[in-house]
Amino acid sequence: MDDDFQCVTVHGRVFQKISIDNGIYCVPVANDELEEDRLTAQHDVLFKLFGNALFSPYMRIRDPRKILECGYGGGDWSVQCAEEFEDCEVTAVDVYPMLIADQPDNLNLCGYNLNDRLNDPEVFQARAYDLIHSRCIGAGIKSNRWTSYIRDMKLLLRLNGWIQIVEYYLNIQSSSGRLTDQSAVRRWWLAYAEAMSRMNRDPRIGTQLQSLFNEASLRDVRVETIQLPIGDWEAGDWYPVLTTLADPVKSSVGRDTVGMMGDLLESLSLWPLTQQLNWTAAQFTRLINEVRTELQNNELKLYVPV
Repeated sequence: MDDDFQCVTVHGRVFQKISIDNGIYCVPVANDELEEDRLTAQHDVLFKLFGNALFSPYMRIRDPRKILECGYGGGDWSVQCAEEFEDCEVTAVDVYPMLIADQPDNLNLCGYNLNDRLNDPEVFQARAYDLIHSRCIGAGIKSNRWTSYIRDMKLLLRLNGWIQIVEYYLNIQSSSGRLTDQSAVRRWWLAYAEAMSRMNRDPRIGTQLQSLFNEASLRDVRVETIQLPIGDWEAGDWYPVLTTLADPVKSSVGRDTVGMMGDLLESLSLWPLTQQLNWTAAQFTRLINEVRTELQNNELKLYVPV
């Protein structure tokens, strides 16, 4: 069996063996049934955030010829992109190159560790892509790789091409101001941030994208911080795309985010907390259950910056 497809089970979840052995991407892979469902739910939520679009409306993309996705996970974004732009060649890479049922003819899937330079001519084409999409891969990219990662993407862009990076800042906030250091989501964040630091990962990378793009001398840089509501409490004015949408749409996004966010926090932290911080499975499960309970509490008015 190809090394890329060998898996191991940790506390009942399926991980890629080569990633676990080498500390690459220590999150369940997309053929883990729970993770596959989570990735689809996450795609649906983020799709709504962009006003039912695959990318920001500020990006002027018309009739693209080539698109690259870095870290395709379950393939939801790349498949939808290939179907929407039938005349475009879409390439999607992931450290775990999961096969996709009914894969569009114009979609190419490749296995690739994004910590390596994006210069393999068998996978990438220099100065060729109208859009490079990178979403929620912070758990797999080493802290000292981000500068060169963005510069690599710049070299792959055609003239006037675009890069879109989406990352969570998982230090969950409260519009009601009722979170304390004893809150479950706060305790989760402190433990997760410590474990990520030990693994040479930066859980705050989303807050640094502006400076990284500027350092790479990219033009027309726009960084939007979206306050993604957790629950259907009144979100007020958040992402500009949604300020014109009806309140039921905002509430729908918030409701969908509750379960998805609980699944996300569980998936991201299972291996780091049990293996890096030596938590028992019982300790981990107890905290995750407390986190899920808090996420369902509308009175807290929780949101996560994206």
